[in-house]
Amino acid sequence: MKLQLIALSLIMCSGIQAQITITSADMPGAGDSVRLSYAAGTGNVDHTLTGTNYVWDFSSLTPIAQERTDFIQPSAFPFSFMSDVAVTNYSPDSLPVIGAVPTNFTDYYKAGSSSFRQIGFSFEMSQLISFPIPVIFSAGDTVYRFPLNFGNTDSCDAKYGFSIPGIGYLGQDRHRVNTVDGWGTLITPLDTYNVVRVRSVVNAVDTISLDTTNQTGFTIVRPAVVQYKWLANGKLLPVLEVDCQVIANAEVVTNVAYQDTLIDGLFQVSIHENPSDAEVLVYPNPSSGLVNVTVPGGAQNVQDIALYDLKGQRLDQTWKSSDNTYSIDNEGLSSGMYMVRVVLDGSVIIRPVIIQ
Repeated sequence: MKLQLIALSLIMCSGIQAQITITSADMPGAGDSVRLSYAAGTGNVDHTLTGTNYVWDFSSLTPIAQERTDFIQPSAFPFSFMSDVAVTNYSPDSLPVIGAVPTNFTDYYKAGSSSFRQIGFSFEMSQLISFPIPVIFSAGDTVYRFPLNFGNTDSCDAKYGFSIPGIGYLGQDRHRVNTVDGWGTLITPLDTYNVVRVRSVVNAVDTISLDTTNQTGFTIVRPAVVQYKWLANGKLLPVLEVDCQVIANAEVVTNVAYQDTLIDGLFQVSIHENPSDAEVLVYPNPSSGLVNVTVPGGAQNVQDIALYDLKGQRLDQTWKSSDNTYSIDNEGLSSGMYMVRVVLDGSVIIRPVIIQ
């Protein structure tokens, strides 16, 4: 009888996981690399559910594209002195009313024992300026505050602003609230992890002033963003992240990404086999009207261009071309994340785009 009770106790206890703590040691540094798979939605799993010693089973996620994130040593002035790690952002938020397409976005982060903060970004506008434009946050965006334990709540107010000669002033005020609202076991197609879950709500307001119109400036309130992030010890980035935008008081899933290994034959978002691949640009992103795609060398070099949903289905959209730009109207498309697939000189390029 004693042996039966001991065996039963072992079975019951085997399902109980110890709560983990996330610290600065679990964040990325220069030289680190993580491969992410983008999934075709969350399927029948309710990503909002949470609790203590909770089991999140996302093993049925279906990947439709991948991206390798490489963390590098900051080299651009002044971030080489101010930040610890940089990462190329292949799908940054668009800069509103800018009149030109920025390229080569790089985000810069400061890693400390008490927090992991974005302190700025840089980008290029070859049409106007021959060098990268650095944007330093006057107040950093605290992505995580350490240690991260269940029940923790923190907030921050980030701010930046910059001027571009001949265009005007662009700025943003950003308010972030982080809540560690769960811990337990996460199952993905790759592995099983002990995790804590962080729910972040980010509200942002853009400030714009156009030199050429003599306007005193105006503001644009962006849709609220809700991020669900499952973090595990030593994994650098969330092992799973589900991003949403709040549209008409409802959360619309715009991105599902989880850590994975290389899958042969799957779209690789950020790998450029040819130098011209990096010049394929999708804007504005997010988009609430037209989606524009510029291609190097003109439309005659494009063998195919198409829009795909997160189920991998090609959508029947009519593209209009002019010189080196293709455009579609996103009217009739549901809010969410899509993929633009371009076949250029025999090379396949994939770019994510968010439809509002």
